[in-house]
This record gives sequence, structure tokens and C-alpha cells, in this order.
Amino acid sequence: MASVRTASRVARPQTKKLIKQVVKAGVGILVLVAVARHVWLTWLDLRTKGELPRISVSWAVAAIGLYLVGLSLFGLYFVRVMRASDSPIGVFAGWRAYLISHLGKYVPGKALVVVMRVGLVMPSGARASTAAFATVYETLVMMAAGGFVAFAGLGFGARLTLPLGRWAPPAPVPLGLIGLVMGLAFLFVVHPGIFPRLSALIRQPFPDVGADALPRFTYRLLAEGLGLAIAGWVFLGLSQVAVIRSLSPAGLSSSLWWWPMAVASVALATVSGFVVPVSPGGLGVREWVLWTSLGAVIDKDLAVLASLGLRLVWVAGELLAGAALILVPAPAPIPDGAAT
Repeated sequence: MASVRTASRVARPQTKKLIKQVVKAGVGILVLVAVARHVWLTWLDLRTKGELPRISVSWAVAAIGLYLVGLSLFGLYFVRVMRASDSPIGVFAGWRAYLISHLGKYVPGKALVVVMRVGLVMPSGARASTAAFATVYETLVMMAAGGFVAFAGLGFGARLTLPLGRWAPPAPVPLGLIGLVMGLAFLFVVHPGIFPRLSALIRQPFPDVGADALPRFTYRLLAEGLGLAIAGWVFLGLSQVAVIRSLSPAGLSSSLWWWPMAVASVALATVSGFVVPVSPGGLGVREWVLWTSLGAVIDKDLAVLASLGLRLVWVAGELLAGAALILVPAPAPIPDGAAT
């Protein structure tokens, strides 16, 4: 009888875990189906109108380059966080690990990014727990900056109508305000007085991981991260501009007035995709938010195609960078005292 009760107690957590995985998978499938349906209808509409785009290869290549520059700026901050610890790494080692590990974000749950990056920097002298905390911190700082970039570019202009149910009218919410709220939430988490306390809670199940595993989080380190991340978001947004140009090289005004909104739209969409954990790499969620916000400044059909084109460009860039860098051996640990 006792063995039956024990087996029952063991089975309950496994059943709950299975149910959660099924629910997440179901929600993810629904999102993908909705996005696929919208894309298909848009494609049919454009084909009916005879408006299928002719892609400019040069602009598409530029979009890949701009994206990799933006990612590299985020990667430099990861190196900076590691150098604020007792196991610093070289710039190339951190940059290499950062770019390769980005391929892990397409696995649901986003945890594989951390696992891959930790494994890639350990041969270069990094402590596994330190690299894990540095990865999480860099990502959260990046998302905080993304929320502020979204607010700066979108403000209170473009709005998203949210359904509130049968008994309340739909509520138009400024897209920039959504970005600001997310930015402030992430900024609170990465505050130098807050993140170490949260890390202490995470470290509790791992008695061998002490406070010495954490990088030294300071206001200066946070400020550096926000600066690098904002610059990185600008390059990611310019990648979207290049994608739009590749799809419509002569169909848009040469004026730069819509560029800030494109940059802000990319930031908002990417942060939103990160917040929704059921979507690998933000797939579906990011595209929906992106074409909704882009639709305020460019043709709506073009906005849909541009958001999908951005996904393809970014994946292509990550695959190219990852394939090239994985062939390069991990650099040796840097000598003691060489890190600054």
C-alpha cells in the first residue's frame, strides 16, 4: 500500500509537467496556425492584385549584415559582464559563443541558449555558473533597452486594440506604452540591488554555487549594457528597414521619417516574443506584433511580408555566423590579470 502511495506521489508531478507541456504546445500550434493563415491570405491577396514583390538581393544581404552587427553589440556586453566576474573571458571567445548559442532560442523554453553558451565558453576558462548568470543578465538588460527603444519610437501614436470580452468594448492601447511597461519591468529585475537577490533564490537548490559565482553587478555595468543594447536595437531595426527596401526598393519614400518607427517596431515585437515562453524564438508572436505596428507606417500587406522576411533574414544570418564560427576552435583562457 505504501509503495502505491509513493508511486502516486511521484506520478503527480510528472503528470502536471506533461499537462503543462501539452498546453504550451497547443498554444504554440494555435499561434502558428493563426499566423500561417494570415500569411496565406495575404499572399493570395497580393497574387490576385498582381503585386508579388521582387526581392532586391543587395538589400537582403545588407539586412543580414546589419543584424549581425546588432547581435555583436549584445555579445560584447555579455563579454563585459563576464569580465566583471572572477572568470573573465576574451572578446572573441564571448562573441563566438554568443552568436552560435543564438540558434538555441528556436527550441521552446529558451533554456537551450544558456546551456549552449555555457558549454561554448567553458573551454575558454569561464565558470559554468557565472556564464549562466551572465547570459541571463545580458538578456534581461537587452530586453529592458528594447522596451525603452519601442517607447521612444512609437510613443502614444500607434495603438493595438485589445478585446476585453462580451461586456466591455475593445480597448485601444498605445504600442509604445506596452514597450515602456515591459522596459520598466525588466529594468527593475536587473537593478544592481535586485538581481543578486533573485539570483540567491535561484542558487538555493545548488549548494555548490555560492555568491562568488555572480559577476559584480554595478550601476556602471548596467549603464554600459543599456548603451550597447540601445545601439544594438538600432542596428536590428535598420535590418528591418533593409528588408522593407528589399521587398519594395522603389515603392517607398526616400524620407527617413518612418525609420524610427520601424526600429521601435522591431524592438517591441522581439521583446513581446521573448515574454511569451510558448513560442520558440518568439515565432508567431513576434511577427504578429511586428506587422501590426509596421502597418501604421507602411502598407499593411507589405508589413506582413516584411515581418516574415525579417525572420528569414535573421535565421539566415544566425545559420551563416554559427556555421562559420563553429569551425573555429574555442580560444584558450586569457592569462590571469589580462582582463580589464
